[in-house]
Amino acid sequence: MVKRKTLEQKKEEVKELTTKMNDAIDYYFESPEQMNELMAFMLKFYHYSPKNAALIRSQFEGAQAVGSYNFWKEKGFQVQKGEKALKVLVPNKTAPKFKTAEGKWKNMKYATDQEKERIDKGKLEQRKSRLYFSTGNVFDISQTNGKESDLPEIFPNKWMEGNVANYQTMLASMHRIGDKLNVTIGEPFEELGTAKGAFYHSIHDKNNGHIGLNPRNGELQNVKTLLHELSHAKLHNPKNEHYQAMPAEEKEFQAEMTAYAVASYFDIDTSDYSLRYLANWTQDKEMKDKAKLLADVRETAIEFIDEMEPDLVKARDKEQAQEKNMMLLEYGMNQVTDIKDISLQEMEAFAKENTNGDAFNKMQASEDLREEAYLKQFNKVFSGKYAVISKAIDEPQLLIHWSEAPELKDNTMYPFAEGNEKMEALEEKYRQETGYRKTRYHVVFPVNDHSNTLSVVSIPDRLDIGDGAYVHPYHHIRKMGEMTQEQQKMLDNAYRDRLIETERMELEELKILQQPEQVQNNYDDGLYWYEMCKRPVSLGCQPKGFVEFDDNEGRHGVVAYDRELTDKELNDFEMKEWDVKKAEEKIAYHVQEKEMGLGL
Repeated sequence: MVKRKTLEQKKEEVKELTTKMNDAIDYYFESPEQMNELMAFMLKFYHYSPKNAALIRSQFEGAQAVGSYNFWKEKGFQVQKGEKALKVLVPNKTAPKFKTAEGKWKNMKYATDQEKERIDKGKLEQRKSRLYFSTGNVFDISQTNGKESDLPEIFPNKWMEGNVANYQTMLASMHRIGDKLNVTIGEPFEELGTAKGAFYHSIHDKNNGHIGLNPRNGELQNVKTLLHELSHAKLHNPKNEHYQAMPAEEKEFQAEMTAYAVASYFDIDTSDYSLRYLANWTQDKEMKDKAKLLADVRETAIEFIDEMEPDLVKARDKEQAQEKNMMLLEYGMNQVTDIKDISLQEMEAFAKENTNGDAFNKMQASEDLREEAYLKQFNKVFSGKYAVISKAIDEPQLLIHWSEAPELKDNTMYPFAEGNEKMEALEEKYRQETGYRKTRYHVVFPVNDHSNTLSVVSIPDRLDIGDGAYVHPYHHIRKMGEMTQEQQKMLDNAYRDRLIETERMELEELKILQQPEQVQNNYDDGLYWYEMCKRPVSLGCQPKGFVEFDDNEGRHGVVAYDRELTDKELNDFEMKEWDVKKAEEKIAYHVQEKEMGLGL
């Protein structure tokens, strides 16, 4: 049997992670470059604390987006076999308790009306809920079968990439932040010389101050300076006694780091200016509570980003809607007869002009969808006549024109190797049945060294799935000989790479199957957990020797042992094994209900 972690071992693991966190924070404070490096990384993971962000970075260089095993599973992705989890600290709270008249500690939620009355009067001793930490496991997207290109779909409406061209939109958003902080923004009250801006503290109670921008600034400098001064307004209000006592270097560090973080998030590079500014203020200075300084920066940066991002995403989407980043294909009987570049706006106009009745209503109702979802709806409505494909492909694609096989939807595009494998499986399936499934497909090639535009090759002879003539499209294409030498080479590479990857995965699975079976307990923290079926955890109500319990789980709480209980013990004390997986699924279901508005 595998040795399980004891309570002391778990505490030691949390202690080691905490030490590692603090060491990571100290490392990044050694130079302005390292500070900016950490802040840029933190903004990728702003749902995690600065310490956990530093911890993630110390374990996995270049992490892009992390989530638990179940998170990736719910998003439709699988953590690759053999990947090692990244450790983070997870905050938990114990249940508040009170001591009964008999001297036993009892969960507050089980208190009777009489006991609640005595608690309110202070006649019964209470033990408040306390915070403690346990370790959690997360994985980066690169440890799954997902790709970085999937991130916009996983985290929609995030500012993932692209230049900020519309500075007026950004300035308007920052003016709105100023309004919320009750700070005015405009001309300076004095000649600023080479200074880029100034924050004037209010001398009355009408507002919280004024930000003056140097009229000589360009638009980019105004964005950078305004972010810096808004950070001062947010973090260092003189009415706050705590910040009155803050050293000037800590205030400037926080303001500049916040400005740098927000600007970097929106792809505005201010590193040359920010690094010099930070070096001047922090050189030879000792920062006291580094983690607290960073936590304030993170919180403020997130607040500013949340305010600014919706407007900038709308501006970006409007610009992208005018870009001809897609191609409209017109189908003939057995080939693509016409290809032209098209933008999202043009595609919407085309849909309005070429639909009526139910199809028109479907396209009208889809206009508020994100680009990828709208494209899918377009291809569904226009299947058999037209198809729109994105230019953003980096490998050959297999485009299904139409098929009698229900598993292959008309106007659906797959990466060539994936589609080829899918159709090979269908060939095997339908070869066992009567008849075959007629299918027409085309191959789409990305921009490459030999072609500066996407190209589409139609196969004149349709593929009859199940007739035994061809194993898969790759076999069909090689027999037809319609490809150029370079196109065939791309398909050869895609086919070979898929075979190698499939072989590698099968070998890994074989290795796992050949390993001796290990006895696993019913909880991933190294303990055996059991549910109290009839009564809560109390003196004499469960076998001796338990090491942990949780009143908030199960019918009457759950209790943990570092050994497996016998059947006799379970029967005598009316307990049963705690089904963690089932409980997690139940919680996930209720969370989903609430998110969908069904459980309210």
